[in-house]
Amino acid sequence: MFSRADLLGLYEQIILTDIDFSDSQNVDQSLWKNVFYQVIERFRQLLKDPTCDNTPHIRNMLLTLLDEGALFFDGLLQKLQTVYQFKLEDYMDGMAIRARPLRKTVKYALISAQRCMICQGDIARYREQASDSANYGKARSWYLKAQQIAPKNGRPYNQLALLAVYTKRKLDAVYYYMRSLAASNPILTAKESLMSLFEEAKRKVRHKEEQLERRRRQEHEGGSRGPAVRGRGRGEDGARVEIWIRTSRQAATPSSQRGGSESSRDSEQDGDLGSLSASDLNKRFILSFLHAHGKLFTKVGMESFPGVASRVLLEFKTLLQHGPALLGFTHMLQIITINMFTIHYAHSRGEDGEVRSVLQEQSTALGLGMFALLVQRCTELLRDTPAEPVPMADGDEQGKGEEHEGMVRVSAFPLDLRELLPSIKVWSDWMLGQPDQWNPPPCSIDYSPDVWQCLADLCNMLARVDHEEVPLFKVDTEEVEGDEELTVLQLKEDRLLAGFIPLLAAPQEPCYTDRHTDMAIAADCKRVTVLKYFLEALCGQEEPLLAFKGGKYISVATSPPTNSTDSRSRQDSLTEKEADDVIVEAESSLSASEGEEEAGDSENDIRQLKARRHDLTNKLAQQQKRRDKIQAVLQTGGQLELEVRPLFLVPDTNGFIDHLGGLKKLLQCGTYIVVVPLIVITELDGLAKGQDNFGGGVGSGGRVTGGRGNYNVSAAHVRAVQEKARCAVAFLEKGFEAREPYLRALTSRGNQLDSIAFRSEDTSGQQGTNDDVILSCCLHYCKDKAKDFMPDQRNGTVRLQREVVLLTDDRNLRVKALTRNVPVRDIPAFLSWAKVG
Repeated sequence: MFSRADLLGLYEQIILTDIDFSDSQNVDQSLWKNVFYQVIERFRQLLKDPTCDNTPHIRNMLLTLLDEGALFFDGLLQKLQTVYQFKLEDYMDGMAIRARPLRKTVKYALISAQRCMICQGDIARYREQASDSANYGKARSWYLKAQQIAPKNGRPYNQLALLAVYTKRKLDAVYYYMRSLAASNPILTAKESLMSLFEEAKRKVRHKEEQLERRRRQEHEGGSRGPAVRGRGRGEDGARVEIWIRTSRQAATPSSQRGGSESSRDSEQDGDLGSLSASDLNKRFILSFLHAHGKLFTKVGMESFPGVASRVLLEFKTLLQHGPALLGFTHMLQIITINMFTIHYAHSRGEDGEVRSVLQEQSTALGLGMFALLVQRCTELLRDTPAEPVPMADGDEQGKGEEHEGMVRVSAFPLDLRELLPSIKVWSDWMLGQPDQWNPPPCSIDYSPDVWQCLADLCNMLARVDHEEVPLFKVDTEEVEGDEELTVLQLKEDRLLAGFIPLLAAPQEPCYTDRHTDMAIAADCKRVTVLKYFLEALCGQEEPLLAFKGGKYISVATSPPTNSTDSRSRQDSLTEKEADDVIVEAESSLSASEGEEEAGDSENDIRQLKARRHDLTNKLAQQQKRRDKIQAVLQTGGQLELEVRPLFLVPDTNGFIDHLGGLKKLLQCGTYIVVVPLIVITELDGLAKGQDNFGGGVGSGGRVTGGRGNYNVSAAHVRAVQEKARCAVAFLEKGFEAREPYLRALTSRGNQLDSIAFRSEDTSGQQGTNDDVILSCCLHYCKDKAKDFMPDQRNGTVRLQREVVLLTDDRNLRVKALTRNVPVRDIPAFLSWAKVG
């Protein structure tokens, strides 16, 4: 029988004699398994056995075996370099693809050396566990060295993920498991490990939600009667009760956009992100981020993904305001890499076709949304970086002695910007290499900025950057390689992500710089150069996404629809409280149909229009029937309980005239979303222009603006109202131009507008006054379903939930709102209740 020393000698002889045979037969793997691994595992089992009475002796034997293994593999590494004539330090550069192919023997020897390093890492890991220690620094160092030798191998990443699990670094663990899957020879068991990590994140989120739900119930039981209000609803007998719940500085995330069982608790969970400590905010974001990717990876609970993704974007944006240093360069790069892997994995599981699956669409939308936030923050930092005059090149005869005006030096970049640039550069590499995975652009997620507008803004900022501050040479020639003054410039992000399959298609050109230059500045110069090339490539797409017009870059991409539950709910079903909104649309459609019937050019068009009219008539009848049923329930003798969690605030024209300052405070607090009906903007336009039909401070809907009940107004009063209307219009135009996230415009048909540049609306076919149109905008956010509020017993309490509040002083409009169970307050009372200003 062979001793362990004999077996080691035989294995070593085979490896050093015939490396080709050794690689094909996995001799080094057999060496580790038969000589070390099986014995180590047996010792570990004995140490875990509570009945074992010789634990110290077994531990000493295990440690002795581990020391023996460390010495053997260290010696084997040296012998491999000597026999096959190479130096390991020459290949510790993390290059996945080399300019010149390696000799076959060196290639196999490097693979064997990598396995030796992994074994050294395992030995160091077992030693720490046997010593009841958690200092895995030495094991991590060996695994990282192994990864640098052959980045395409998935094994080192899998071992690094194990260390991350041991030390409870969940983000690192997910990143490394994904790297082990996105390798040329993936470790397939990493899928189960990822499932386990995502399930743990899901449990933590559920636990937090249960805590918040208990807190919500306590608030509900304690109740709050809300801001003071004149009069009562449903008579003086107290049959109507309003419970107002205020979450201090809650992030404006509508429950209708959060979806699923998690939706009703997200506003509480978001809380005041700005008041959280940096550490708590970081933990919350990482948990939300992993929870979102768990849904994408497992495809479980996707009905609530839009809301979870929106929360991720909101927390990520807040985190960036604290500075990238909070996450760090490495974690920021890991986050971008996880997004890339999820998109790659979704495409690998999807069917080939021209249309992306929902999974592909949503994973791409999340990745682009986070990229847009990074770009937006980068642009802000560039804008705040002071420009300096830059001398013209000596070779420019006409410009000798002159200076460029307003150029930003790369060496002047702030630390936060330097932390962000590597992640932005890596994502741009991915977009250049994988255009089919993001073009055409996916639907956007709520709270995601327009990525193409953000890139256009970045492009305009980069035009002011002097990216030639440090000369870079890209020509790969013998002359350059032989120049002792030049050295290869390798970016640290390229080194860390070498061998990552989604990035293998990205363009990689060798770049050289003077060996005496500041490598950090040279690296940033290269990043800026790559970004400029990427942005120019977006202008050169078959369907351009950016264009240079009027002396600056602009976005010409078609705006995709928002991936929110609001739009889907409007398509899926038209609820009872949207009946007025639907009637306006239906009447307009009917009028158009009748006009086209009279002037139709073909019988086919007329038949289609008649069919459309018939369908609309039936739909209106069904909605009226459902509305009558609900009203019958609401008019029973039972109590009506209205739970109000203000999120959407709908002001009327009077609010902008009399309380513009208050509305500005509500918008700036970042707690509520101000929804402006388009008819209100139209009325303000009329008042600002002093048109006859808006004269005397009376709105077109017959509502008095700027002077309640006083029709004998003076010319001075009319001018004062006109000036206030102009200020209100200017405020709204500025807000929409800046894409203020908490400001929205809504048409009479319930369509949300991102811009009010074109705000004329045909209201000839609508029924009722402008008051009714404003009220229909409120009803758009009232999603009552009979099964949700029907009492269990006859004459029981009917409970309705509202996230919308109508802000008005107009008595007639207030009465109409109360009859439709829409919460209504005047702006001063609401400001006082909300503790804003």
